[in-house]
Order: sequence, then C-alpha cells, then structure tokens
Amino acid sequence: MNARSQVMELVVEGKQIEEVVQALFHTILLHRTTGKYKYSKETKFTIGSVAVQDMECDFVDFTYVKLRSPELEAYLRKEVTLFRDMLRTSDGQNSGQITLEFYRKNKGRWLFPAESSPWEVWTIKLDVVNLLSENDRVEFKTRLSEQLTEKVFSIIDIINRHEYLPRVPTRDEEETVFDTSYMDIQPYLFKIYHQATGPSPTSVGTTMRKFLRGSLAL
Repeated sequence: MNARSQVMELVVEGKQIEEVVQALFHTILLHRTTGKYKYSKETKFTIGSVAVQDMECDFVDFTYVKLRSPELEAYLRKEVTLFRDMLRTSDGQNSGQITLEFYRKNKGRWLFPAESSPWEVWTIKLDVVNLLSENDRVEFKTRLSEQLTEKVFSIIDIINRHEYLPRVPTRDEEETVFDTSYMDIQPYLFKIYHQATGPSPTSVGTTMRKFLRGSLAL
C-alpha cells in the first residue's frame, strides 16, 4: 500500500517555527486520535471521550484547537523544539522539513520481525528568514496568519475525504494500529522526524516575493 503524502510549504521567522509547526501538527493529530478503547470482548468495545482546548499563538495572529493531553503536548513540544534548535540560525536564511508519519505494525512471522507500514505522511517545509523592517514584519505576520488558516482548512478537507484508514482492530490487534501508551487519548501510531536542508538556493528576496504572492499552497 502506498502512503498518502501531503506537503505544506511556509516561510517563517525563527520565533514562529514552533507555533507554526505545532498549530499544523496538533490540527492533524486532533483528527487522528480517539478516546481510549475499552474492550469487553475480542471485538466489542466502548470508546472514551477526548477533551480539547483553544490555543492562542504569541508570534502569529492565529488560534487553533488541540487535544487536551499533557503527554501528547510534551512529546510534540520536545520534537518541535529539536527541529527549531537545529533549524534556527542567528542570521541569514535556512530551510528544513519536519514530518508526521502515521503507520501500522504488521505482525511478524516466524524468523521475521514485525514491520511497519506508513499509510499517511504529512511534511512541513519551512524557509526561515530574518526581517529588519518593522513594516515588513507586520505585513509578514498578517500574511502568515492567512496562510495558516488556509492550511488548516486544507488539512480538514483532506482528512474528511473517504480514504484509507486502518480497520478497527480486535483486542489482540489494538497495538498494531493505535498508540496505547497515553493515559487519556489513543492516537493512531505515529512518529515525527526532521532534517535541515541548509540555506535555500533562492535569495531571501525571491522567497519573500513567493511568500507575499501566496503561492506556497498545500
């Protein structure tokens, strides 16, 4: 099975890296998480509820909805902070990408270990710029807020399509589909990884013109 892949490209200032990535990844995880499964029999279960909360950004005029889960929040913050620290530089321009991958585990056979099969992959590609003019920062912040709104609506539209999801597991199969380690929620199995790609081959001016034209679409 080929995994569905989506790529989102954005231009940000260094201080906006964490909030932009968290806003998008929390939106995705909100729709790829359920309450805890409680099995009474092998194929009979009830699903618990999940709590959500509004999150207001400090460096972007943007508010999003996320799951209220301290464990998930801590894990996501740790991964995004590692990405930020690797990507952000004191001057110049840098680029990188961070990926949220959903997968399922295939049961191993005799002499063969279990394997993982990705079924959905979301990648955020960022160009980081430094702006010297306050007027540029104001315009930049406004446009970034608009683009984040567009990205979130695009994510919701994609997720609401009737495409492949792992089938509901039996009790014995639960851990091949869901991450059961969280106390309050049960996301589909996922992992996060990232890489820096070094300075962008385009100039800062070219990147800014591309940003302001709004051509960085999902």
